[in-house]
Amino acid sequence: MSTPNLQTASALSLQINGEPVQTSSATLADLLTERGYDTTQALACAVNRHFVARTLWAQQVLQPGDAIEVVSPVVGG
Repeated sequence: MSTPNLQTASALSLQINGEPVQTSSATLADLLTERGYDTTQALACAVNRHFVARTLWAQQVLQPGDAIEVVSPVVGG
């Protein structure tokens, strides 16, 4: 008896900060929440090297193979 594939058809393969991940999130905002980012804090995001304004995170639809970069400011000198 074979084991079922646990990856759902709706799971996306993409990268976050260079690390491969699987997600069922449809938007950048959902992905950030799913991955545990505190979206009330200062963050900047890019999808495929294109900056995405915070006001557009909920509208930024994710596609298989997307490369997401999430950065936050570092305090100090």
